[in-house]
Amino acid sequence: MESLTVIFGFVAVVTLLLVLSALRWTRNRMARVVILLLFALLLPAAYAAPAALLGRAKPVTLEWMGSNVREAKVLSATLVENEAIYLTLLWEQAPNLYRLPWDRRMAEQLQEAQREAQRNGTNPMMRLPFERSWDDREPRFYAQPQPKMPDKPYENAPGNGGPGGNPGIEFQHPGQPT
Repeated sequence: MESLTVIFGFVAVVTLLLVLSALRWTRNRMARVVILLLFALLLPAAYAAPAALLGRAKPVTLEWMGSNVREAKVLSATLVENEAIYLTLLWEQAPNLYRLPWDRRMAEQLQEAQREAQRNGTNPMMRLPFERSWDDREPRFYAQPQPKMPDKPYENAPGNGGPGGNPGIEFQHPGQPT
């Protein structure tokens, strides 16, 4: 929402400067009234139009603020065959909804990455989500590797008979001499 406010402020200031210059050069009283009315109608429209788009998917080609993002986490994906691939991507802090043009190969990559990520217990990721490239040698979607298991305790750790710890429990098979 913060970027919407900044963009609206910029549009409002530029429009106000245009209105002031138009009023300065216009001598006709009726033209001045029309200019002021148009300015009064433009401000709510300039704020309402982007606000109406907040919940809709943004085409990836229009993302210019995040064009340097190297990878993004895919939170959700909806495939609409022959229309688009809708993605909720998380990069930095906030999730954003994007629309990719339909590509069967990319849809298959995404589905495979989602399956593999589910098996690994991780999230699917997307490489260079906003790069406009024809290079399709490397898949754009992939699953994060399975997380590393915790290290095994070492001999001298507290709790394993080491300094400052109590001895661990040792299994004794019944019928075996101690």
